[in-house]
Amino acid sequence: MEDRAHSDPGMQLLSVTVPAECSSGETFHADTPSGVMAVQVPQGVTGGQVIQIWVSHSASPTPSETERQQLLRQQEPPTAPGHAFTAPVLHAVDPDDPPLVMGTPVEDFMPKLASPGDDKFSGFQGHMDPQDAGGEAEAAKLSPNSGFAEASAIGTGAYFSAGEMQVLMGQPVPATPFEQHVRSRHDPSRAPAGEVVYTAVPVATSATSAVTTPIMTTGVGMPVLNTARAISGAKTQYDGWSGIKSCDERLQGGPAGMDELTLFFNTHNTRPLVGVQCHGWHKERRTRQVTHTDKEGRMHRRTEEYLVTVTDFDYKIDLTAFVFPFGFIDSVDERGLSPTELMGKYLSDVNLLKSLELRKEVQFDYEALRRQVHGYLRYLGWRRGLTISFPKANYTIRVYQHNWLSQMWENCLCNMLCHLTLVPCILMRVYRGDCNCSGHSEHAESDLRSYFRINYHVLQVFEAIRPSLWVPGWSGAAMAMEMVRNVFW
Repeated sequence: MEDRAHSDPGMQLLSVTVPAECSSGETFHADTPSGVMAVQVPQGVTGGQVIQIWVSHSASPTPSETERQQLLRQQEPPTAPGHAFTAPVLHAVDPDDPPLVMGTPVEDFMPKLASPGDDKFSGFQGHMDPQDAGGEAEAAKLSPNSGFAEASAIGTGAYFSAGEMQVLMGQPVPATPFEQHVRSRHDPSRAPAGEVVYTAVPVATSATSAVTTPIMTTGVGMPVLNTARAISGAKTQYDGWSGIKSCDERLQGGPAGMDELTLFFNTHNTRPLVGVQCHGWHKERRTRQVTHTDKEGRMHRRTEEYLVTVTDFDYKIDLTAFVFPFGFIDSVDERGLSPTELMGKYLSDVNLLKSLELRKEVQFDYEALRRQVHGYLRYLGWRRGLTISFPKANYTIRVYQHNWLSQMWENCLCNMLCHLTLVPCILMRVYRGDCNCSGHSEHAESDLRSYFRINYHVLQVFEAIRPSLWVPGWSGAAMAMEMVRNVFW
């Protein structure tokens, strides 16, 4: 057995081989450093495969039959009838949800929402006021340094056919370590860091065997694999809020290089985290004393007026539960290269700064949902500035080569010094082919895409999240008093 460190000093991760005579749902006893413990074989796992389990350093007695039954009842799959919705996972603390049972079909996993059109708000349409549009740049929180991106795709990329969707609906739900990691942390405001860990999911002993038995192969030649049965063994790290990255040696070439890359991208092609952010704000005029010295050395002081943006409320509602868990991997390369051809180009590239990035897009009519939420908050009585945005996280998968030059480029301090001194930055970018001045082709490929979708009507999603929408108390009299204040103050 192989053990790995955990952030909790009282826990460790063990790799355990399932006995050949055991099948899904059965229990076997495993010898661990802390004693003998009972392990239940997850759905989809057969004898001889390797699974990973968390155990305590201290001795743990074998659970009784009553305790085991109680544990099984606690692991019943969550249901989402009627107007069910989830709590925010982006910069918010989630309630303790029951864990997802391995092997749960996608059809049972997706929320069951009521049909649109039955509620009095179903036809509600809001329009953005000029002051809202003018405050977008200042009030929105999706700055380039935040790690979040704006979810804005409306459904322009390729996607699964109706027949392929029917097949995927019957497949087990893929594991989502990024989402689980964000939900389980005590400080959700910090970006994920460290190694990505999959639990209770077997690691593929052969990438070639996993790739040759896909669920299906899409029209662009990309196999779709069932990662609930076997995942890539490549070591992977979190890349902040944007996603994950890896420089594992098995992804750099060799006889099974293409199969390893295919399995890796399928393993981490998990749905992004998407939310709707409601930000209420207003402008306040303030004064300050400004001192300056003229050319004759005399000091002058004057009173200056300026405007500041004050936040009245700012919260997020999670939309991740509505995203279909399988993404369609495609290429947007201008030269017409397919996903497999882009991966082959990366494997044959000898540039030390080469990289291959897959970007995820969640297709949905965000503008229609923005109008619904905006209009509803106006209906509740909010008359100040209002910004509705859609942040997303876990939207990139990046592979790069491990060497001294790439380590310098990946290091935050070295990267900042290179950009401050300019010359090293220019040389490294020219060498990587960013400026196309060296005559080499582009070595930092980012033309891989994975298209996810929210397969619900806008009104269904709006009705599901409407109970979570709120604004602080605000009245017409308060608005009139504020206008008078702004005029005379």
